[in-house]
This record gives sequence, structure tokens and C-alpha cells, in this order.
Amino acid sequence: MDKGFLAEKEVHKIRPLWEKVFAEDSKEFTEYYFANKAERNLVFIRTDDEKIVSMLHLTPFITGQMEPVCYIVGVATEEAYRRQGLMADLLKEALQFMWEEGQPFTFLMPANPAYYTPFQFTYVYDKPVWKLNEAVFPMHYLETAAKYEAEFHLVIKGKGSLQIKVAQEEQMALLADFANDMLKANADCYMLRNANYYKLLKKELVAQKGNLFFVELEGRIKGIFAYVCEKDQPAFQEVIVDADLADWQMVDVSEHKPMIMARILRIEEFLCGLSCMGSVDILMDVIDPVLTQNSGVYHLYATEEGGLRCKKRPQRTKKEAENRADAHSDYLQSNRDAADCRVLIEDLTAFAFGYKTAEECFNITNESAKEEILECLKQIRVLKSVFINEII
Repeated sequence: MDKGFLAEKEVHKIRPLWEKVFAEDSKEFTEYYFANKAERNLVFIRTDDEKIVSMLHLTPFITGQMEPVCYIVGVATEEAYRRQGLMADLLKEALQFMWEEGQPFTFLMPANPAYYTPFQFTYVYDKPVWKLNEAVFPMHYLETAAKYEAEFHLVIKGKGSLQIKVAQEEQMALLADFANDMLKANADCYMLRNANYYKLLKKELVAQKGNLFFVELEGRIKGIFAYVCEKDQPAFQEVIVDADLADWQMVDVSEHKPMIMARILRIEEFLCGLSCMGSVDILMDVIDPVLTQNSGVYHLYATEEGGLRCKKRPQRTKKEAENRADAHSDYLQSNRDAADCRVLIEDLTAFAFGYKTAEECFNITNESAKEEILECLKQIRVLKSVFINEII
């Protein structure tokens, strides 16, 4: 079995495997992917006698914090080659590549989470299930408008008139500005939008028999609806609305469903992007069985400005310890034994993304200061509001 990767126009070589493994995708969606997204991605492959039998795609994004990250998609192996460790090999190679590129984390939308938990991925985002309040805003309005690229008015006595429009190319930059402003104010982790982002998103939605809508109130953008209708099932891929639309009660959130899994890649870079509400000064032992270079003890401390700093402690040899005044204690206790708490990389990810509490994630090894250490961890401002709805 040979290794390799494809980029730009070479990526089209994986199309036969894609169509075979993802046969449930519509022809329109597959055409969209290969016409608009595939050449932007990096694809890791395994070949047998020059035949591509396994693949993993990395889609590049920029976060709202201006960090480059990759979304893992299209992980697939031809049926005859499954259960041979190809997927595991591809994931390890991709994780190492992204670590070397300095990316703070990576994320994916799993078909089956059990495939990814052995590689320390954990859920970090439960997607809202958005529902139109059909007493106010009947779904068939969107269905008709999506099909005919139409616009319509929604008038409610005592509130005024909303204009709901299908987004056109000349409006994409305005939509991106609105979305970025809304997300910056309301989300701690999201993917940055620009005009091209929304141009591609519209094509993606149309391929799913939907469309991209925006809402205007008194000439100002107040909301964005990413609407799809696959297999005759209307749904929203994403909804972003201004607080001014709250009184209209157009959309309800009926429930939240686990959608996005993530994994921290660069511990120091990721944690240094967080901030603190109070004093933090602890030693944290991290265990990462795949990216073993991450394993070790990290010093977490707050700055005077309220930032969080994270620095990995070098492991001392016996000879190095003997040259220090505190050589005896240094040598008797390794860095790991001296740590205040211990955490698996997947639990650190769940904590840092605000998905789990400190009590759920950390094993406090310094029992004499357990409450103090937990209080330090709770002073870290984690990413409590995550908003990641990308699907390809």
C-alpha cells in the first residue's frame, strides 16, 4: 500500500472512490463539491497498484480569531480494503501534518463518532435544530422563493414589514459583514465569513434544493437563513438573526443535537488564545497517545492583563537535576508527579470548548490543594459559545 496526497486539479482523481463510497449524495451535491470545493482541499490517499482505495480531505478555514484550521471531511475507504488500518493511518498522518503546520485544533462532523474517539476527538458543539414558526412564517414561502429566486414581504400588524430575499452575488459582502459582526458579539468560536464564503454556500444550498436568504427590516440586514430541502425534508443548515427579530418570533429552537467533534493539536497555541477571570497558576500533565510530542507537563498561569499563558516544561535528566540546588527533590519527583492535575487531550479539548466542566475532565493529583486547583481551572474563560455549522 502506497502513501500520497493530492492537491488542486489532481484531487479529481479521487472522484470514482467518492461516488462509490458516498453513493447517497445527490448528483447535484457531488457536482457542487468537485466544481467548487475539491481543488481547495488537500487530500491524503492510500493506493494499491496506483488505484486510490482510501482518502481523507482537509478543508481550510480561518477562525474568527484569524487562526488557520482544517475541517476533516471525505474520510472513506473502499469496502474491500476496510479493517486494514488505512483510516487510522490516514488520520495519524493528517493530524501530524496539521500539528507541523501550527494549527491549534481541527474539527469534523462524524458519520459515526466511534470512528474518531480512538484518536481523541470529542464533541464540542451541539447544533440547534431551527424550526420556522409557521403561524408567523409558513415554510412554503421559503420553498417557493428558493425555487424561483423570489423575494416576499412578511407583514405583522403592529410590528411592520420584513423583506425576505434570496441572496445575490452583489449582496454577499454585506451578508459576511453582518454575520461576522453577529458572531463576534455572540460566539467564542466560529469560522470567519467573506463574500466568497457566501457565494460558495449559496451554491452548496442550491445543490441541496435550497437557497440562501436574508431578511431586511427598514432597509437593514437583520438575519440570514441557510435553507435546504433534501429528500423533500425542509430544514435549516444555519440561522443568524439580530436581536431586533426576536419580537417577530420567526424561528424557534426545538432541540440541540451533537454535531461537531474537535481535537486540540497545539496545546500551547490553543490555550494561549484563551483568557482568565482571575488568578491561575497550576501545573497540568497532558496525555496524548497519538501526537505524543504533546504529552508532558504544562505551566498555566494568568497574566496581569487577564490573558492565559501556557508553557511546556522541559523534562530534566538526572544529571540536569543534580546541578540544581533543589536536585534532591527534583530527582525524586518527576515533572509528571509534581503536576497539580492530569488530563487526557480529548478531555482538555472538551473543557477548553466549554463542553464539559473541570470536574468532569481533570484528575486532581495534588489532593491537598484540590479545591484551589479546581477554582483555578474555573477562572479560565473557555469557549462556551461555539457556532460551527460547516458540512463540507
